[in-house]
Amino acid sequence: MGRSIEQRYGDTAVIFHWLIALLIIGLLAIGKYMSSLDENDPVRYALTQWHKSFGITVLLLSLLRLAWRFTHKPPPELDSIPNWQQRAASLAHGLLYVLMIAIPLTGWIMVSASPLNLDTVLFNVIEWPHLPPFASLENRESIAHSFHDYHEIAANLLILILLAHIGAALKHHWLDKDGTLLRMLPEPGSTSFRCKSALLAATLVTAGGALYISANADNQAALLAAGDSEVSFLADVAGEQTPGVFSDTTVEALIDADNPSASTIVARVRTASVSSDNLQVAGSLPEPEWFAAETHPEALFESTSIASADDGSLLVSGYLTIKETTQEISFPMSLSTEEDRQVARGEFTIDRREFDIGMESQQSDDFVGYPVLIRFRFDIAEADA
Repeated sequence: MGRSIEQRYGDTAVIFHWLIALLIIGLLAIGKYMSSLDENDPVRYALTQWHKSFGITVLLLSLLRLAWRFTHKPPPELDSIPNWQQRAASLAHGLLYVLMIAIPLTGWIMVSASPLNLDTVLFNVIEWPHLPPFASLENRESIAHSFHDYHEIAANLLILILLAHIGAALKHHWLDKDGTLLRMLPEPGSTSFRCKSALLAATLVTAGGALYISANADNQAALLAAGDSEVSFLADVAGEQTPGVFSDTTVEALIDADNPSASTIVARVRTASVSSDNLQVAGSLPEPEWFAAETHPEALFESTSIASADDGSLLVSGYLTIKETTQEISFPMSLSTEEDRQVARGEFTIDRREFDIGMESQQSDDFVGYPVLIRFRFDIAEADA
């Protein structure tokens, strides 16, 4: 059961193998869990960002692993393994390498072609670019959909090959007892392996610390949303544009105009604080079929990405939750100076049907229109160092 130096893989190859294997298994598990969540679930978005970060990590590690394989000859196959099994193993290994590169690459293309144009920021710090050809094509939505399918098919194929690979390794170890599995395990008591593992751990800790410091440095340079905020609406009621306002709103934001992808916005609105010059509207909106202020006292917006727009504004995307419904929305937001104050402003339109607002008594738009314009404003000031 022992291994000679000539029969075992080198320490670097062993580290590459198990590090990539753990990352891939984690990515496959998280990917399957993500796909089971509703598209509007904020948890799904958060997991997607980490999925992209570790997926790109696997792509880079796989390329390094291939470069190492081409420049360092692997140990010869054991003489006790039949030729057909050696050929099958070579085929499986080749497919594994192809899929280790193809899966993150198809994901990268899918994100690059997506009409949502969401930024990819690895580990919330490193900006990762879109692939240029796919970010500017006219049929981006169709391409993104196709590569989503390719990504999923490739992941399912990888699961099957991994199961076969693991099964074969266990069969060789427990039934054949030929030492195949031991070739990819560290040599017991190896000082070299311990040193290389310690170096890798130190590198990861240092890199993680640098990312943390960088992220916090970005936050220190950001603008902090503080002070007054206001959320208002404009709706068609009986053929007239009827305004209203929520007097109790809170905005927490870090806005960095130089690095928008590091910015975040969380806005909360107390639905019971609604008022309007139209007394019928003001009296009805807190009721259960409208905003249900008693059971759902808060409407919530949480940003998922913030990017620079061509006109100098910021393009904000995120999730808006009203009552029990969460929808993804996007809107432009401007930063300006008004009366010696820095102010953020923006607006977007929602369809009240999507949030089940007033759909018991006002199912049609004969009296109350479906679209509702939402406007917001909040002051911003420099963050404390």
